[in-house]
Amino acid sequence: MRRSVLTVALTALLILAIMPISDVSAKGAKTSLPTFGTGPTEESVISGTISIAVTSTTGLNAARLDLNDGNGWSVLSNITSSNSWIFNWDTTSVNDGDYQLRLEGWDNSGSTGITEGANFTVDNTAPSNLAFVVENPTFGTGNTFSTRAWFATPADGTISFTWNASDENLDYATLTNVPGPGTPSNDGPGFLTHRWDWTSGGFPSQGIWSPVLTVFDEAGTSNSITRYIGIDNVGPTVGTPSLSISSNWDNSHTLIFSNLFNGATDNSGSGINGYEVRDSADSTWNSIGIGGAGSISLEEGVRQIQFRAVDNVGNRGEILNYTLRIDHQAPVAGGWIVPELTTALTGSVNIIVQASDALSGINSSQTKIQYGFDSDGLGETPDITSSWIDIGYGLSTNLSSTIDWSTKQDQFLSLRAVMVDNAGNIGTSPTQHFIIFPSFDLSWEIASVDRLVVRAGSDGLVNITSLLVSNEAYPGSAVVVLQTAPADRNSDASWTTIETRTLPSVALYDMQELMIWSVTIRNQGEYDIRLTVDPDDAVSERDESNNDAYMVVQGASQQMVGAVPSFSPTILTIALVGIWLGFWLTRKNEVILQTN
Repeated sequence: MRRSVLTVALTALLILAIMPISDVSAKGAKTSLPTFGTGPTEESVISGTISIAVTSTTGLNAARLDLNDGNGWSVLSNITSSNSWIFNWDTTSVNDGDYQLRLEGWDNSGSTGITEGANFTVDNTAPSNLAFVVENPTFGTGNTFSTRAWFATPADGTISFTWNASDENLDYATLTNVPGPGTPSNDGPGFLTHRWDWTSGGFPSQGIWSPVLTVFDEAGTSNSITRYIGIDNVGPTVGTPSLSISSNWDNSHTLIFSNLFNGATDNSGSGINGYEVRDSADSTWNSIGIGGAGSISLEEGVRQIQFRAVDNVGNRGEILNYTLRIDHQAPVAGGWIVPELTTALTGSVNIIVQASDALSGINSSQTKIQYGFDSDGLGETPDITSSWIDIGYGLSTNLSSTIDWSTKQDQFLSLRAVMVDNAGNIGTSPTQHFIIFPSFDLSWEIASVDRLVVRAGSDGLVNITSLLVSNEAYPGSAVVVLQTAPADRNSDASWTTIETRTLPSVALYDMQELMIWSVTIRNQGEYDIRLTVDPDDAVSERDESNNDAYMVVQGASQQMVGAVPSFSPTILTIALVGIWLGFWLTRKNEVILQTN
Protein backbone atom coordinates (compact mmCIF):
# COMPACT_ATOMS: atom_id res chain seq x y z
CA MET A 1 0.00 0.00 0.00
CA ARG A 2 2.70 2.44 0.89
CA ARG A 3 4.72 1.42 -2.16
CA SER A 4 1.79 2.31 -4.50
CA VAL A 5 1.27 5.74 -3.01
CA LEU A 6 4.97 6.47 -3.38
CA THR A 7 4.92 5.47 -7.06
CA VAL A 8 2.04 7.80 -7.86
CA ALA A 9 3.76 10.71 -6.09
CA LEU A 10 7.00 10.23 -7.94
CA THR A 11 5.17 10.07 -11.32
CA ALA A 12 3.40 13.35 -10.60
CA LEU A 13 6.63 15.10 -9.73
CA LEU A 14 8.23 13.81 -12.98
CA ILE A 15 5.39 15.22 -15.14
CA LEU A 16 5.65 18.62 -13.50
CA ALA A 17 9.39 18.62 -14.01
CA ILE A 18 9.20 18.10 -17.85
CA MET A 19 6.33 20.55 -18.58
CA PRO A 20 7.52 23.79 -20.35
CA ILE A 21 7.46 26.78 -18.10
CA SER A 22 5.89 28.89 -20.92
CA ASP A 23 2.80 26.74 -20.93
CA VAL A 24 1.87 28.10 -17.57
CA SER A 25 0.79 31.67 -17.19
CA ALA A 26 1.78 33.86 -14.35
CA LYS A 27 -1.58 33.07 -12.90
CA GLY A 28 -1.01 29.36 -13.52
CA ALA A 29 -3.21 29.15 -16.81
CA LYS A 30 -1.97 26.91 -19.65
CA THR A 31 -1.10 28.70 -23.01
CA SER A 32 -0.77 26.88 -26.44
CA LEU A 33 1.98 27.45 -29.02
CA PRO A 34 0.25 28.84 -32.20
CA THR A 35 0.39 26.49 -35.22
CA PHE A 36 -0.72 26.67 -38.85
CA GLY A 37 -4.04 25.03 -39.49
CA THR A 38 -4.19 26.04 -43.17
CA GLY A 39 -1.69 27.75 -45.40
CA PRO A 40 1.04 27.00 -47.89
CA THR A 41 2.67 23.61 -47.73
CA GLU A 42 6.34 22.96 -48.12
CA GLU A 43 7.58 23.88 -51.63
CA SER A 44 4.07 24.64 -52.82
CA VAL A 45 3.32 27.29 -55.42
CA ILE A 46 0.45 29.61 -54.65
CA SER A 47 -1.36 32.50 -56.21
CA GLY A 48 -4.28 34.76 -55.56
CA THR A 49 -5.87 34.88 -52.10
CA ILE A 50 -5.19 32.02 -49.71
CA SER A 51 -6.62 31.38 -46.26
CA ILE A 52 -4.20 31.07 -43.31
CA ALA A 53 -5.76 29.64 -40.18
CA VAL A 54 -4.18 29.48 -36.69
CA THR A 55 -4.73 26.47 -34.46
CA SER A 56 -3.66 25.73 -30.88
CA THR A 57 -5.00 29.10 -29.70
CA THR A 58 -5.68 28.13 -26.10
CA GLY A 59 -4.57 30.90 -23.81
CA LEU A 60 -3.56 33.14 -26.72
CA ASN A 61 -4.68 36.71 -27.09
CA ALA A 62 -3.23 37.07 -30.60
CA ALA A 63 -0.85 35.59 -33.11
CA ARG A 64 1.35 37.63 -35.39
CA LEU A 65 1.90 36.38 -38.93
CA ASP A 66 5.31 37.25 -40.37
CA LEU A 67 6.62 36.87 -43.95
CA ASN A 68 10.19 36.28 -44.98
CA ASP A 69 11.07 37.24 -48.61
CA GLY A 70 14.65 36.10 -48.26
CA ASN A 71 15.79 39.49 -47.03
CA GLY A 72 14.32 39.28 -43.54
CA TRP A 73 11.02 39.04 -41.69
CA SER A 74 8.22 41.54 -41.94
CA VAL A 75 4.85 41.66 -40.24
CA LEU A 76 2.09 40.47 -42.47
CA SER A 77 -0.92 40.60 -40.13
CA ASN A 78 -2.20 39.99 -36.58
CA ILE A 79 -4.68 37.16 -36.20
CA THR A 80 -7.07 37.08 -33.26
CA SER A 81 -10.29 35.51 -32.21
CA SER A 82 -12.09 38.54 -33.60
CA ASN A 83 -11.39 37.27 -37.12
CA SER A 84 -11.85 33.65 -36.12
CA TRP A 85 -8.09 33.16 -36.08
CA ILE A 86 -8.16 33.28 -39.92
CA PHE A 87 -6.33 35.65 -42.27
CA ASN A 88 -7.11 35.78 -46.02
CA TRP A 89 -3.88 36.80 -47.63
CA ASP A 90 -3.93 38.36 -51.11
CA THR A 91 -0.65 37.14 -52.49
CA THR A 92 -0.78 39.70 -55.29
CA SER A 93 0.39 42.21 -52.69
CA VAL A 94 3.88 40.78 -53.00
CA ASN A 95 6.12 40.03 -55.90
CA ASP A 96 6.42 36.58 -57.32
CA GLY A 97 9.17 34.72 -55.54
CA ASP A 98 10.11 32.36 -52.71
CA TYR A 99 8.73 33.03 -49.25
CA GLN A 100 8.29 31.59 -45.75
CA LEU A 101 5.64 32.30 -43.10
CA ARG A 102 5.90 32.11 -39.31
CA LEU A 103 3.53 32.53 -36.35
CA GLU A 104 4.39 34.16 -33.03
CA GLY A 105 1.85 33.76 -30.21
CA TRP A 106 0.97 36.38 -27.52
CA ASP A 107 -0.83 36.04 -24.27
CA ASN A 108 -1.19 38.41 -21.35
CA SER A 109 2.41 37.82 -20.32
CA GLY A 110 3.88 38.45 -23.79
CA SER A 111 5.28 36.15 -26.50
CA THR A 112 4.57 32.54 -25.98
CA GLY A 113 6.67 31.09 -28.82
CA ILE A 114 7.27 31.01 -32.59
CA THR A 115 6.21 28.41 -35.19
CA GLU A 116 7.92 28.54 -38.60
CA GLY A 117 5.83 27.61 -41.63
CA ALA A 118 6.69 25.97 -44.95
CA ASN A 119 8.89 27.42 -47.64
CA PHE A 120 6.73 28.19 -50.70
CA THR A 121 6.59 30.15 -53.90
CA VAL A 122 4.21 32.95 -54.85
CA ASP A 123 3.44 32.91 -58.60
CA ASN A 124 0.69 35.25 -59.67
CA THR A 125 1.90 35.54 -63.25
CA ALA A 126 0.05 33.37 -65.77
CA PRO A 127 2.07 31.42 -68.35
CA SER A 128 3.14 33.73 -71.19
CA ASN A 129 4.62 33.61 -74.69
CA LEU A 130 2.29 30.84 -75.64
CA ALA A 131 3.25 29.11 -78.91
CA PHE A 132 0.57 26.93 -80.48
CA VAL A 133 1.23 25.38 -83.89
CA VAL A 134 -1.03 23.20 -86.05
CA GLU A 135 1.49 21.11 -87.93
CA ASN A 136 1.61 20.55 -91.70
CA PRO A 137 -1.71 21.96 -92.87
CA THR A 138 -2.37 21.55 -96.58
CA PHE A 139 -3.59 25.10 -96.83
CA GLY A 140 -3.52 28.08 -94.45
CA THR A 141 -1.72 28.62 -91.14
CA GLY A 142 -4.56 28.50 -88.64
CA ASN A 143 -3.37 31.63 -86.86
CA THR A 144 -6.45 33.65 -87.73
CA PHE A 145 -9.99 32.99 -88.79
CA SER A 146 -9.19 34.15 -92.32
CA THR A 147 -6.11 31.92 -92.58
CA ARG A 148 -7.76 28.75 -91.29
CA ALA A 149 -5.53 25.67 -91.52
CA TRP A 150 -7.19 23.10 -93.78
CA PHE A 151 -6.57 19.36 -93.88
CA ALA A 152 -7.79 16.58 -96.12
CA THR A 153 -7.47 14.15 -93.21
CA PRO A 154 -9.39 10.86 -93.45
CA ALA A 155 -11.58 9.57 -90.63
CA ASP A 156 -8.72 7.54 -89.16
CA GLY A 157 -6.06 10.19 -89.82
CA THR A 158 -3.95 12.25 -87.43
CA ILE A 159 -3.70 15.99 -86.80
CA SER A 160 -0.63 17.10 -84.85
CA PHE A 161 -0.35 20.11 -82.53
CA THR A 162 2.75 21.46 -80.74
CA TRP A 163 2.92 24.05 -77.94
CA ASN A 164 5.21 25.92 -75.61
CA ALA A 165 4.97 28.66 -72.97
CA SER A 166 7.11 30.69 -70.61
CA ASP A 167 6.58 30.13 -66.86
CA GLU A 168 8.88 29.17 -63.97
CA ASN A 169 6.30 26.74 -62.72
CA LEU A 170 4.63 25.15 -65.77
CA ASP A 171 2.33 22.35 -64.74
CA TYR A 172 0.19 21.01 -67.59
CA ALA A 173 -1.72 21.95 -70.77
CA THR A 174 -5.11 21.05 -72.20
CA LEU A 175 -6.35 20.91 -75.80
CA THR A 176 -10.05 21.38 -76.44
CA ASN A 177 -12.42 22.13 -79.35
CA VAL A 178 -10.79 19.65 -81.70
CA PRO A 179 -12.46 17.28 -84.19
CA GLY A 180 -14.05 14.38 -82.33
CA PRO A 181 -15.22 12.11 -81.14
CA GLY A 182 -13.42 12.50 -77.81
CA THR A 183 -10.86 14.97 -76.52
CA PRO A 184 -7.09 14.61 -76.20
CA SER A 185 -5.63 13.86 -72.78
CA ASN A 186 -3.84 16.59 -70.85
CA ASP A 187 -0.14 17.07 -71.47
CA GLY A 188 1.18 16.78 -67.88
CA PRO A 189 1.41 17.34 -65.03
CA GLY A 190 4.73 15.68 -64.66
CA PHE A 191 6.49 14.96 -67.93
CA LEU A 192 5.51 17.42 -70.71
CA THR A 193 5.68 16.28 -74.35
CA HIS A 194 4.65 19.70 -75.70
CA ARG A 195 2.61 18.05 -78.48
CA TRP A 196 -0.48 16.08 -79.34
CA ASP A 197 -0.80 13.67 -82.24
CA TRP A 198 -4.55 13.56 -82.15
CA THR A 199 -6.29 10.56 -83.71
CA SER A 200 -9.93 10.20 -82.83
CA GLY A 201 -10.62 7.33 -85.21
CA GLY A 202 -13.73 9.03 -86.50
CA PHE A 203 -12.97 12.43 -87.96
CA PRO A 204 -15.89 13.85 -89.95
CA SER A 205 -15.49 14.32 -93.70
CA GLN A 206 -15.91 18.08 -93.48
CA GLY A 207 -16.18 20.75 -90.80
CA ILE A 208 -14.45 23.60 -88.98
CA TRP A 209 -13.14 23.85 -85.41
CA SER A 210 -11.31 26.34 -83.18
CA PRO A 211 -8.84 24.33 -81.06
CA VAL A 212 -7.97 26.02 -77.73
CA LEU A 213 -4.66 25.48 -75.94
CA THR A 214 -4.81 26.27 -72.19
CA VAL A 215 -1.53 26.20 -70.25
CA PHE A 216 -1.58 25.97 -66.45
CA ASP A 217 1.20 26.60 -63.92
CA GLU A 218 1.48 25.00 -60.51
CA ALA A 219 -0.23 27.96 -58.88
CA GLY A 220 -3.30 27.31 -61.03
CA THR A 221 -2.96 30.41 -63.20
CA SER A 222 -3.54 29.78 -66.87
CA ASN A 223 -3.43 31.33 -70.31
CA SER A 224 -5.13 30.28 -73.53
CA ILE A 225 -4.65 30.68 -77.26
CA THR A 226 -6.91 29.69 -80.14
CA ARG A 227 -6.17 28.35 -83.58
CA TYR A 228 -8.57 27.74 -86.50
CA ILE A 229 -8.65 24.50 -88.48
CA GLY A 230 -10.90 22.67 -90.91
CA ILE A 231 -11.21 19.21 -92.43
CA ASP A 232 -12.28 19.03 -96.06
CA ASN A 233 -12.61 15.72 -97.90
CA VAL A 234 -15.45 16.83 -100.17
CA GLY A 235 -14.70 18.14 -103.66
CA PRO A 236 -16.16 21.42 -104.92
CA THR A 237 -18.79 21.75 -107.62
CA VAL A 238 -17.96 23.48 -110.88
CA GLY A 239 -20.09 26.31 -112.22
CA THR A 240 -21.86 26.62 -115.55
CA PRO A 241 -19.33 27.62 -118.22
CA SER A 242 -19.84 29.75 -121.27
CA LEU A 243 -18.83 27.76 -124.39
CA SER A 244 -17.85 29.02 -127.81
CA ILE A 245 -19.85 26.29 -129.59
CA SER A 246 -23.09 24.43 -128.93
CA SER A 247 -23.81 20.71 -128.84
CA ASN A 248 -24.80 20.76 -132.55
CA TRP A 249 -22.35 19.57 -135.19
CA ASP A 250 -19.49 22.01 -135.61
CA ASN A 251 -16.20 22.12 -137.51
CA SER A 252 -14.24 24.08 -134.88
CA HIS A 253 -10.77 22.90 -133.96
CA THR A 254 -10.76 24.67 -130.58
CA LEU A 255 -13.29 25.08 -127.78
CA ILE A 256 -13.08 28.38 -125.89
CA PHE A 257 -14.73 28.42 -122.45
CA SER A 258 -15.06 30.86 -119.56
CA ASN A 259 -17.01 31.63 -116.35
CA LEU A 260 -16.46 28.25 -114.71
CA PHE A 261 -16.72 30.09 -111.40
CA ASN A 262 -20.31 31.09 -112.18
CA GLY A 263 -22.22 29.11 -109.55
CA ALA A 264 -19.19 27.11 -108.38
CA THR A 265 -18.96 26.35 -104.64
CA ASP A 266 -16.88 24.36 -102.17
CA ASN A 267 -19.79 24.03 -99.74
CA SER A 268 -18.07 25.69 -96.71
CA GLY A 269 -14.86 23.80 -97.38
CA SER A 270 -11.33 25.02 -97.94
CA GLY A 271 -12.30 27.06 -101.00
CA ILE A 272 -11.82 26.60 -104.74
CA ASN A 273 -8.24 26.76 -105.93
CA GLY A 274 -8.86 26.31 -109.66
CA TYR A 275 -10.45 24.22 -112.38
CA GLU A 276 -9.47 21.42 -114.73
CA VAL A 277 -10.60 20.40 -118.21
CA ARG A 278 -10.01 17.45 -120.50
CA ASP A 279 -11.38 15.57 -123.47
CA SER A 280 -12.79 12.32 -122.07
CA ALA A 281 -10.68 10.38 -124.55
CA ASP A 282 -7.57 11.83 -122.88
CA SER A 283 -6.44 10.62 -119.46
CA THR A 284 -4.68 13.91 -118.66
CA TRP A 285 -6.47 16.81 -116.99
CA ASN A 286 -5.35 20.35 -117.86
CA SER A 287 -5.26 22.97 -115.13
CA ILE A 288 -6.90 26.27 -116.10
CA GLY A 289 -6.54 28.27 -112.88
CA ILE A 290 -8.94 30.14 -110.66
CA GLY A 291 -10.09 32.40 -113.50
CA GLY A 292 -12.13 29.54 -114.99
CA ALA A 293 -11.36 30.43 -118.61
CA GLY A 294 -9.28 28.79 -121.32
CA SER A 295 -9.39 26.63 -124.42
CA ILE A 296 -8.93 23.02 -125.49
CA SER A 297 -8.20 21.42 -128.87
CA LEU A 298 -10.98 19.37 -130.38
CA GLU A 299 -10.60 16.09 -132.21
CA GLU A 300 -13.22 14.76 -134.59
CA GLY A 301 -16.16 12.76 -133.38
CA VAL A 302 -18.70 12.96 -130.61
CA ARG A 303 -16.54 14.42 -127.86
CA GLN A 304 -17.19 14.45 -124.12
CA ILE A 305 -15.58 17.59 -122.73
CA GLN A 306 -15.25 17.39 -118.95
CA PHE A 307 -14.83 20.10 -116.34
CA ARG A 308 -14.21 19.85 -112.60
CA ALA A 309 -13.21 22.14 -109.75
CA VAL A 310 -10.25 21.64 -107.38
CA ASP A 311 -10.23 22.98 -103.81
CA ASN A 312 -7.32 24.22 -101.73
CA VAL A 313 -6.57 20.82 -100.23
CA GLY A 314 -6.62 18.97 -103.56
CA ASN A 315 -10.13 17.52 -103.56
CA ARG A 316 -11.56 17.13 -107.06
CA GLY A 317 -15.28 17.62 -107.42
CA GLU A 318 -17.77 15.80 -109.56
CA ILE A 319 -17.24 15.95 -113.33
CA LEU A 320 -19.43 18.21 -115.44
CA ASN A 321 -19.83 16.72 -118.94
CA TYR A 322 -20.57 18.57 -122.15
CA THR A 323 -21.17 16.66 -125.37
CA LEU A 324 -19.78 18.26 -128.51
CA ARG A 325 -20.08 16.96 -132.06
CA ILE A 326 -17.03 17.79 -134.13
CA ASP A 327 -16.51 17.15 -137.85
CA HIS A 328 -13.44 18.50 -139.64
CA GLN A 329 -13.84 16.64 -142.93
CA ALA A 330 -15.84 17.84 -145.92
CA PRO A 331 -18.31 15.47 -147.59
CA VAL A 332 -16.95 13.09 -150.20
CA ALA A 333 -18.68 12.54 -153.55
CA GLY A 334 -19.11 9.06 -154.88
CA GLY A 335 -20.68 8.23 -158.23
CA TRP A 336 -23.38 9.92 -160.27
CA ILE A 337 -26.68 8.50 -161.33
CA VAL A 338 -27.44 10.01 -164.73
CA PRO A 339 -29.84 8.58 -167.31
CA GLU A 340 -28.55 7.72 -170.76
CA LEU A 341 -27.95 10.99 -172.57
CA THR A 342 -28.99 10.98 -176.23
CA THR A 343 -30.07 13.49 -178.76
CA ALA A 344 -33.62 12.15 -178.45
CA LEU A 345 -34.03 13.36 -174.84
CA THR A 346 -36.97 15.64 -174.07
CA GLY A 347 -38.18 17.13 -170.84
CA SER A 348 -36.26 17.39 -167.58
CA VAL A 349 -33.47 15.00 -166.67
CA ASN A 350 -33.08 13.72 -163.11
CA ILE A 351 -29.52 13.95 -161.79
CA ILE A 352 -28.38 12.27 -158.54
CA VAL A 353 -24.98 12.56 -156.94
CA GLN A 354 -23.95 9.91 -154.46
CA ALA A 355 -22.13 11.54 -151.56
CA SER A 356 -21.32 10.66 -147.98
CA ASP A 357 -20.15 12.34 -144.81
CA ALA A 358 -18.94 9.99 -142.10
CA LEU A 359 -19.80 12.17 -139.12
CA SER A 360 -22.23 15.07 -139.32
CA GLY A 361 -23.98 14.02 -142.55
CA ILE A 362 -24.90 15.95 -145.69
CA ASN A 363 -26.83 19.19 -145.35
CA SER A 364 -29.16 18.86 -148.33
CA SER A 365 -30.50 22.38 -148.04
CA GLN A 366 -26.99 23.80 -148.61
CA THR A 367 -25.61 21.22 -151.03
CA LYS A 368 -26.09 22.01 -154.73
CA ILE A 369 -25.44 20.42 -158.11
CA GLN A 370 -23.97 22.44 -161.00
CA TYR A 371 -23.72 21.66 -164.72
CA GLY A 372 -22.26 22.86 -167.98
CA PHE A 373 -21.45 21.55 -171.49
CA ASP A 374 -17.95 20.63 -172.62
CA SER A 375 -16.53 19.82 -176.02
CA ASP A 376 -13.98 17.10 -175.17
CA GLY A 377 -14.77 15.87 -171.64
CA LEU A 378 -11.49 17.21 -170.25
CA GLY A 379 -10.69 19.76 -167.56
CA GLU A 380 -12.51 20.96 -164.46
CA THR A 381 -14.53 23.79 -166.07
CA PRO A 382 -16.91 23.17 -168.98
CA ASP A 383 -15.51 24.99 -172.02
CA ILE A 384 -18.73 25.40 -174.00
CA THR A 385 -20.70 27.16 -171.28
CA SER A 386 -17.44 28.61 -169.86
CA SER A 387 -18.86 28.53 -166.31
CA TRP A 388 -20.93 26.46 -163.94
CA ILE A 389 -24.69 26.76 -163.80
CA ASP A 390 -26.61 25.88 -160.63
CA ILE A 391 -29.25 23.22 -161.13
CA GLY A 392 -30.71 23.13 -157.63
CA TYR A 393 -30.12 22.18 -153.99
CA GLY A 394 -29.88 18.68 -152.63
CA LEU A 395 -28.28 15.48 -153.82
CA SER A 396 -31.01 14.94 -156.40
CA THR A 397 -32.35 17.51 -158.81
CA ASN A 398 -33.82 17.91 -162.30
CA LEU A 399 -31.92 19.39 -165.21
CA SER A 400 -33.89 22.00 -167.15
CA SER A 401 -36.48 20.78 -169.64
CA THR A 402 -35.62 23.67 -171.97
CA ILE A 403 -32.32 22.14 -173.11
CA ASP A 404 -32.37 21.12 -176.78
CA TRP A 405 -30.59 17.77 -176.65
CA SER A 406 -30.86 17.21 -180.39
CA THR A 407 -28.05 19.76 -180.85
CA LYS A 408 -25.72 18.20 -178.23
CA GLN A 409 -24.51 15.08 -180.07
CA ASP A 410 -20.93 14.17 -179.10
CA GLN A 411 -20.77 16.97 -176.53
CA PHE A 412 -20.34 16.24 -172.81
CA LEU A 413 -22.63 17.11 -169.95
CA SER A 414 -20.27 18.24 -167.18
CA LEU A 415 -21.44 17.88 -163.57
CA ARG A 416 -20.07 18.74 -160.17
CA ALA A 417 -21.49 18.99 -156.64
CA VAL A 418 -20.73 21.65 -154.03
CA MET A 419 -21.38 19.67 -150.84
CA VAL A 420 -21.92 21.08 -147.37
CA ASP A 421 -22.21 18.93 -144.27
CA ASN A 422 -24.10 19.70 -141.06
CA ALA A 423 -20.90 20.91 -139.40
CA GLY A 424 -20.35 23.57 -142.08
CA ASN A 425 -17.52 21.86 -143.98
CA ILE A 426 -17.62 22.49 -147.75
CA GLY A 427 -16.27 20.17 -150.39
CA THR A 428 -16.45 20.23 -154.18
CA SER A 429 -16.57 16.99 -156.13
CA PRO A 430 -14.25 16.39 -159.11
CA THR A 431 -15.84 17.31 -162.41
CA GLN A 432 -17.57 14.39 -164.10
CA HIS A 433 -18.24 14.39 -167.87
CA PHE A 434 -21.02 12.39 -169.57
CA ILE A 435 -21.06 12.09 -173.37
CA ILE A 436 -24.27 12.75 -175.26
CA PHE A 437 -24.85 9.94 -177.71
CA PRO A 438 -26.91 9.96 -180.88
CA SER A 439 -30.30 8.45 -180.24
CA PHE A 440 -30.10 5.91 -183.08
CA ASP A 441 -28.83 2.43 -182.24
CA LEU A 442 -28.40 -0.93 -184.03
CA SER A 443 -28.36 -4.23 -182.17
CA TRP A 444 -28.89 -7.97 -182.67
CA GLU A 445 -32.14 -9.30 -181.34
CA ILE A 446 -31.55 -12.84 -182.61
CA ALA A 447 -28.30 -14.60 -183.64
CA SER A 448 -28.35 -18.40 -183.32
CA VAL A 449 -27.06 -21.54 -185.07
CA ASP A 450 -29.31 -24.45 -185.95
CA ARG A 451 -26.90 -26.98 -184.44
CA LEU A 452 -24.02 -26.85 -181.95
CA VAL A 453 -22.10 -29.94 -183.07
CA VAL A 454 -21.65 -31.07 -186.68
CA ARG A 455 -19.56 -33.70 -188.52
CA ALA A 456 -16.42 -31.96 -189.70
CA GLY A 457 -16.05 -31.96 -193.46
CA SER A 458 -18.07 -31.03 -196.48
CA ASP A 459 -21.24 -32.04 -194.70
CA GLY A 460 -20.57 -29.81 -191.69
CA LEU A 461 -23.14 -27.22 -192.65
CA VAL A 462 -24.36 -24.77 -189.97
CA ASN A 463 -27.25 -22.41 -190.65
CA ILE A 464 -27.43 -19.08 -188.80
CA THR A 465 -30.59 -17.11 -188.25
CA SER A 466 -30.15 -13.42 -187.27
CA LEU A 467 -32.46 -10.47 -186.70
CA LEU A 468 -30.93 -6.99 -186.85
CA VAL A 469 -33.05 -4.26 -185.21
CA SER A 470 -32.85 -0.49 -184.81
CA ASN A 471 -34.49 1.64 -182.13
CA GLU A 472 -35.92 4.02 -184.72
CA ALA A 473 -36.56 4.04 -188.46
CA TYR A 474 -33.26 4.31 -190.30
CA PRO A 475 -33.14 5.56 -193.88
CA GLY A 476 -29.48 4.80 -194.48
CA SER A 477 -27.60 1.67 -195.54
CA ALA A 478 -25.62 -0.60 -193.21
CA VAL A 479 -22.82 -3.15 -193.69
CA VAL A 480 -22.96 -6.59 -191.99
CA VAL A 481 -20.09 -9.12 -191.98
CA LEU A 482 -19.93 -12.82 -191.00
CA GLN A 483 -16.61 -13.97 -189.50
CA THR A 484 -15.17 -17.09 -187.88
CA ALA A 485 -12.08 -17.98 -185.85
CA PRO A 486 -10.79 -21.00 -183.92
CA ALA A 487 -12.02 -20.90 -180.35
CA ASP A 488 -8.56 -21.81 -179.04
CA ARG A 489 -6.79 -19.05 -180.95
CA ASN A 490 -4.11 -16.92 -179.42
CA SER A 491 -3.93 -13.16 -179.44
CA ASP A 492 -2.19 -13.08 -182.80
CA ALA A 493 -4.95 -14.95 -184.64
CA SER A 494 -7.43 -12.81 -186.53
CA TRP A 495 -11.00 -13.31 -187.60
CA THR A 496 -11.70 -14.64 -191.06
CA THR A 497 -14.43 -12.84 -192.96
CA ILE A 498 -16.78 -15.34 -194.59
CA GLU A 499 -19.39 -12.96 -196.00
CA THR A 500 -20.12 -9.22 -196.22
CA ARG A 501 -23.57 -7.81 -196.91
CA THR A 502 -24.62 -4.21 -197.51
CA LEU A 503 -28.20 -3.53 -196.53
CA PRO A 504 -30.09 -1.11 -198.74
CA SER A 505 -31.33 2.20 -197.31
CA VAL A 506 -34.90 0.92 -197.08
CA ALA A 507 -33.97 -2.25 -195.15
CA LEU A 508 -34.45 -0.71 -191.69
CA TYR A 509 -37.43 1.49 -192.36
CA ASP A 510 -39.43 -1.02 -190.37
CA MET A 511 -36.57 -1.11 -187.75
CA GLN A 512 -35.66 -4.79 -188.34
CA GLU A 513 -33.99 -7.03 -190.94
CA LEU A 514 -34.01 -10.87 -190.92
CA MET A 515 -30.89 -12.52 -192.39
CA ILE A 516 -30.02 -16.20 -192.91
CA TRP A 517 -26.35 -17.33 -193.11
CA SER A 518 -24.57 -20.61 -193.71
CA VAL A 519 -21.12 -21.85 -192.69
CA THR A 520 -19.45 -25.20 -193.38
CA ILE A 521 -17.17 -26.55 -190.63
CA ARG A 522 -14.43 -28.43 -192.45
CA ASN A 523 -12.20 -29.45 -189.59
CA GLN A 524 -12.59 -30.85 -186.17
CA GLY A 525 -12.55 -28.45 -183.22
CA GLU A 526 -14.48 -25.61 -181.66
CA TYR A 527 -15.09 -22.41 -183.63
CA ASP A 528 -16.39 -18.93 -182.80
CA ILE A 529 -18.79 -17.27 -185.23
CA ARG A 530 -19.35 -13.50 -185.20
CA LEU A 531 -21.87 -11.22 -186.90
CA THR A 532 -20.92 -7.52 -186.92
CA VAL A 533 -22.99 -4.62 -188.12
CA ASP A 534 -21.26 -1.36 -189.10
CA PRO A 535 -17.72 -2.74 -188.59
CA ASP A 536 -16.16 0.54 -189.72
CA ASP A 537 -18.26 2.70 -187.34
CA ALA A 538 -19.66 4.63 -190.27
CA VAL A 539 -23.03 5.03 -188.56
CA SER A 540 -23.30 7.23 -185.45
CA GLU A 541 -24.93 5.14 -182.78
CA ARG A 542 -25.84 5.41 -179.14
CA ASP A 543 -24.07 2.16 -178.27
CA GLU A 544 -21.33 0.57 -180.38
CA SER A 545 -20.84 -2.32 -177.95
CA ASN A 546 -23.96 -4.18 -179.06
CA ASN A 547 -22.98 -4.32 -182.74
CA ASP A 548 -21.48 -7.82 -182.40
CA ALA A 549 -23.26 -11.16 -181.96
CA TYR A 550 -21.28 -14.30 -181.03
CA MET A 551 -22.00 -18.02 -181.50
CA VAL A 552 -20.04 -21.28 -180.99
CA VAL A 553 -20.07 -24.56 -182.98
CA GLN A 554 -18.15 -27.82 -182.65
CA GLY A 555 -16.67 -29.79 -185.57
CA ALA A 556 -16.66 -33.47 -184.53
CA SER A 557 -15.10 -36.58 -186.08
CA GLN A 558 -17.04 -38.89 -188.39
CA GLN A 559 -17.23 -41.60 -185.75
CA MET A 560 -18.67 -39.33 -183.07
CA VAL A 561 -21.50 -37.64 -184.90
CA GLY A 562 -24.01 -39.17 -187.27
CA ALA A 563 -25.84 -37.33 -189.95
CA VAL A 564 -28.72 -36.17 -187.78
CA PRO A 565 -30.41 -33.08 -189.21
CA SER A 566 -31.39 -30.35 -186.77
CA PHE A 567 -29.36 -32.04 -184.03
CA SER A 568 -30.16 -30.19 -180.80
CA PRO A 569 -28.30 -31.73 -177.86
CA THR A 570 -29.12 -30.91 -174.24
CA ILE A 571 -26.75 -28.80 -172.19
CA LEU A 572 -25.60 -31.87 -170.25
CA THR A 573 -24.90 -33.76 -173.48
CA ILE A 574 -22.94 -30.84 -174.84
CA ALA A 575 -20.87 -30.71 -171.68
CA LEU A 576 -20.08 -34.45 -171.78
CA VAL A 577 -19.22 -34.33 -175.47
CA GLY A 578 -17.01 -31.31 -174.91
CA ILE A 579 -15.08 -33.09 -172.18
CA TRP A 580 -14.60 -36.18 -174.32
CA LEU A 581 -13.58 -34.15 -177.36
CA GLY A 582 -11.17 -32.08 -175.37
CA PHE A 583 -9.41 -35.25 -174.32
CA TRP A 584 -9.23 -37.02 -177.72
CA LEU A 585 -9.23 -34.42 -180.42
CA THR A 586 -6.36 -32.35 -181.61
CA ARG A 587 -7.30 -28.71 -181.13
CA LYS A 588 -4.97 -27.07 -183.58
CA ASN A 589 -6.49 -27.87 -186.94
CA GLU A 590 -7.02 -25.59 -189.83
CA VAL A 591 -10.52 -24.94 -190.86
CA ILE A 592 -11.70 -24.91 -194.40
CA LEU A 593 -14.65 -22.65 -194.50
CA GLN A 594 -17.01 -22.47 -197.34
CA THR A 595 -20.03 -20.35 -198.04
CA ASN A 596 -23.10 -22.22 -199.29
